[in-house]
Amino acid sequence: MVNQVSIKFFPRKDQVLDNGDISIYVRIILNRDKFDFSSKQSIHKLSEWDEVTMRVKKKTPINSALNEIEHDINEAYNFLKYHNKPLTISALRKQLRGEKTVKLRLTDFVDDYFEVHVEGNSEYASATKKTYSSTITHLKKFLETTDTKRMLIAEADIDFIKEFDDYLINRSITEKKGLRKNSANKYHTNMKAILYKAVDKNLLEKNPYKDFKFKSEPGRLTYLTSNELKKLEEYDFCDNESLERVRDIFLFSVYTGLRHSDAVNLKNDNIELEGKCNWIVYKQKKTGDYNKIPVLKKALEIYKKYEEEREITGYVLPRLSHQKLNMYLKTIANLTGIKKPISHHVARHTAATTIFLQNGISLETTGKLLGHRSIKSTQIYAKVTSIMLKEAAQRLNKIL
Repeated sequence: MVNQVSIKFFPRKDQVLDNGDISIYVRIILNRDKFDFSSKQSIHKLSEWDEVTMRVKKKTPINSALNEIEHDINEAYNFLKYHNKPLTISALRKQLRGEKTVKLRLTDFVDDYFEVHVEGNSEYASATKKTYSSTITHLKKFLETTDTKRMLIAEADIDFIKEFDDYLINRSITEKKGLRKNSANKYHTNMKAILYKAVDKNLLEKNPYKDFKFKSEPGRLTYLTSNELKKLEEYDFCDNESLERVRDIFLFSVYTGLRHSDAVNLKNDNIELEGKCNWIVYKQKKTGDYNKIPVLKKALEIYKKYEEEREITGYVLPRLSHQKLNMYLKTIANLTGIKKPISHHVARHTAATTIFLQNGISLETTGKLLGHRSIKSTQIYAKVTSIMLKEAAQRLNKIL
């Protein structure tokens, strides 16, 4: 395969040593060119050799020596690749002879990873690419702060990970203050993936994240109560069309549980009539999974409200960017007297807690309505609902 190195170990029957042992040779193939050389190892007889594993069948120092040779070949190949050297059999041969004075830096590797595996990956959402970019920015700032800009990829160990974690949590320069644990974990997750690629390319013996424990903290869930939701629905915006449209987009997600990216991209094709029930059938932008949810009456009212506009645009709801939508929602919160910080994602939290779970919908069904892959993602709402039930019980005890 073009630009891929292939390594083969084999006993050469025609190379018999003075003591009768059979020499083990190495064959490297790169871009259809090849060269063979002696591994300086040997076996007594051919029956000792395993053609599949290309190693001696029994446990022996010979296999360790062959593993080291394989590692050296991969290291030489990766050196050429990541330093923009010619990927030829001649260049690889020279590199193996000892011209490896420069080692691959961590920053060079992460930059290459981003360019090859993230930036051009059509399966990654823009938010994912942005998080990877931020991860690399934080990493470079950390290396600059600790005066380790020239750190090699092979030097990445558990102590490095712990120091990077400490930097993110306590003295991040790119933020006004340290990051919350959950935010730092996003960057650790990206770094973990990057270092696994380094392991795959034999640039790192093992991923140091295997010895690093991710510690999370409870997330802050903001949702509207039934009273706050009623206040929002009944407020008179005095024919301010912009604010009414923003409220409708928000309420549509309250009664469907849809994320902003999924709600604003819905088209007529996503609405199906099955008997007397309307369904929303869509592909989740975040996960790529298909989901099918029933359209509740209040969501259907909003759907019908924009029928004329839908015939022109083809979209179920008015189109508004996430940033502008959240800006208007702050204004709406001030006008309606809702003290909580409201963003569009609060609508999804409200759907899970106030609309679904509080009205007796099971945790499993709520998860399906929200398009969760795992029940673990839904359980965080159950905790919130338990708190709400406890508060309700306390109020009832005071009354009774």
